[in-house]
Amino acid sequence: MTRLPPDRLKHLWFERGAYANKKARQFLREEFDPKAVKKITVIRHAALGDQVILRPFLIEARKFFPNAHITLAAVSNYQYGMPTDLVDDVSIMPGSDMRKTTGTKDKIACIKALGEQDIMFDLASTNRSHWMMALGKAKLKIGFPYGAVLKRLLYDIAVFRSDLQPEVEVMLDMLRILGHTPPMRLDFAYPDHQDVCAKEKPFILYFNGASMKDKILSKEQMRELVEKSMAALPGYQHVYLEGKNDFEKGEFLRDLEAKENFSIQACLPLDELVMKVAQASLLVAPDTGVRNIAISTHTPTVGIFYFTVPYRYTPLYEPHHIVMRSDASVPSSDEIVASVVQALQS
Repeated sequence: MTRLPPDRLKHLWFERGAYANKKARQFLREEFDPKAVKKITVIRHAALGDQVILRPFLIEARKFFPNAHITLAAVSNYQYGMPTDLVDDVSIMPGSDMRKTTGTKDKIACIKALGEQDIMFDLASTNRSHWMMALGKAKLKIGFPYGAVLKRLLYDIAVFRSDLQPEVEVMLDMLRILGHTPPMRLDFAYPDHQDVCAKEKPFILYFNGASMKDKILSKEQMRELVEKSMAALPGYQHVYLEGKNDFEKGEFLRDLEAKENFSIQACLPLDELVMKVAQASLLVAPDTGVRNIAISTHTPTVGIFYFTVPYRYTPLYEPHHIVMRSDASVPSSDEIVASVVQALQS
């Protein structure tokens, strides 16, 4: 029998399900101490929903690296919802909105301005973040690329990534592999549904907006869904939540306001939106940032999927319902209402 070295798992907790190069193995075995880590950069180039689910990673990174200065490296065209309250500094890379005013030299200068880091975490895995990993300086570079070539080319440590696993858990794998154990019920540092849910006047929130119109239901089907839910669940207030875009407004439901158990909520500032979602009994929405806000407040959700994959953004530790068909056709209103009723009964 082959005997394994006694320090085989010292700050490197995996056998075959991840990647670590020789440099990383030696550094973790001989030099690494979480309390000695002073500088961390976390790269996250993404819209609202993806910014929201970054929060548990930052909270757990702060626990594991208590003496580290944490910098969030974001991008100029995706700043809404950045978890600036959980980091010490923010570095903004020029994005697509600055394409005409910034060149390659500006982008390289932005990367170099970060200086040498103890650890760089790539939680984006985009072309821009790949360049940051290639040009940035760090003792350890950790990420979750899909491609095997990138894994060996850009990273010292890489964890397995799958569309069938919640992305927030995969991000936390970058801490687990070093020896940190996050809680089962994740902390997002947002209002908790269990504490603030409106029980005397319970309400269901409906949202039908997204970054791409292909993700959302037609106005006709959304109206049918709301009307059938109102009939099936008369004891709840049914609230249609508007977004900031014209196609996310609720004017097509205005006549339903004549009924006592329906109202339209105008678009809210982010802090008020988070609290409103936390107070709801349930959120019904497609794959959208607002659904991820509900997940981050531990509010039960009914997610409507037919254009994007559902499992990447569906936690396993609390009830979140998915309405989908195996052939990726659009679920019917009756199927969605049945899931809404089931979610409220569970």
